[in-house]
Amino acid sequence: ATGDAVDATLIVVEPTARSLGTAAQIKKLAEDLRMQRLFLVGSRVQDEADQAFIAENSPGLPVLGFLPEDPGVREADRSGQPAFDTAPALAQAARSLAHELQARARPDG
Repeated sequence: ATGDAVDATLIVVEPTARSLGTAAQIKKLAEDLRMQRLFLVGSRVQDEADQAFIAENSPGLPVLGFLPEDPGVREADRSGQPAFDTAPALAQAARSLAHELQARARPDG
């Protein structure tokens, strides 16, 4: 019944083979728990080559979107500020992912 209470599962990966291998393991565990809606999110993405690597090496998961590498995240952590204040591109990408998730996570979407 664990999967019944979950609308969607986001598996966050970096653009590396090891990270995508871990995503494949998580996918299997999530499927074992009967989780139906699984999405891949690329994180710390620097360029189109990173996006392509993630998309081409996805373990059979739809890619929901990408979050950019942003030095503002490190600055926020060091200063105790919210990352959304120091990394506006990341904040916008996160908002876009949330909208896309809402659209795709609906049973009819």
